[in-house]
Amino acid sequence: MNKSLGISTAMLLLCTIAKADDVSNKMAEVMLQIRGNEVINYEYSYFCNADNVLSTIVAAGSYYSDSLPDVRRQAYYYASQAALKCNRDSAKILVVEDLLRSCGDSSGIVVQNAWQELRNFDKKYFSDKAKFILGQIVDDEIYFAEKFFLIAGYVGSESMVSVLKDKRVKCNAEQRWYIDLALCRLSDETSVQKVLSRLTKIQPSLDFIDLILPDLLYTRQREIYDWIINQAMTDECKCASRSPISERQIPCAYYIMYEIADYINGFPIDRDEDGEKDDDFSKSDIKKMRMWLTDNPNYKIVDEGY
Repeated sequence: MNKSLGISTAMLLLCTIAKADDVSNKMAEVMLQIRGNEVINYEYSYFCNADNVLSTIVAAGSYYSDSLPDVRRQAYYYASQAALKCNRDSAKILVVEDLLRSCGDSSGIVVQNAWQELRNFDKKYFSDKAKFILGQIVDDEIYFAEKFFLIAGYVGSESMVSVLKDKRVKCNAEQRWYIDLALCRLSDETSVQKVLSRLTKIQPSLDFIDLILPDLLYTRQREIYDWIINQAMTDECKCASRSPISERQIPCAYYIMYEIADYINGFPIDRDEDGEKDDDFSKSDIKKMRMWLTDNPNYKIVDEGY
């Protein structure tokens, strides 16, 4: 029996090695296509298959130092997508650290991929080492620095408030806005008041919905959410229609309610990705939202994810 068990274990090991070789060879084919500027089938369903995710992470690592930025970016993206599908916490932790290290890359597309992917990982996968690297990133001058301020606020740590405040002193006005948002996420009351002070000068518009509202929702701060909800309770603020063939003005509340839907527990309106609903239905949704908010003054903010 022991001999049979030994043979089975050996066969399983050989199968695993063979599988790793298959994944490595297929990834090499894709990377060769990238080098040749060919039309590419990225085979995400294959690389992110449960049987292949660990091999994908290992295979991707061999391209992290490749001379071509497009190849490096794709390697990190493969590793990230595979880690998100993997059921091993250790794999997620490892890839998060790798993504943070990639922020020192000389290519903007690699760094851009890093912040986009890091937002998808739960903060529990940011190890102490990852938080240390992130603190260094915040203090450095890198591509998309503002995005990493927000990731730092999301992840948090005992020292991150001090790191962000020290960085704020060295920043320009635009960067200070993002550091204040990050500090809001870390419940720094001074920063909450700074953000609220700036909001007194803002008139909601379609640009506000697209450019500023997502940042405000990121903070998860009650006082800021109350300000947003006040805007949703009035028809005075008008937004242009997203429809290219319509010149009508729409209450900004219409767009606000779909943006806040994912961030308030029990909110009665589902998120609408395209915002295209007929006038009667949108008015009905606005009425439903306002009635619910009136009946639920102690609403709970969803404090999960980025």
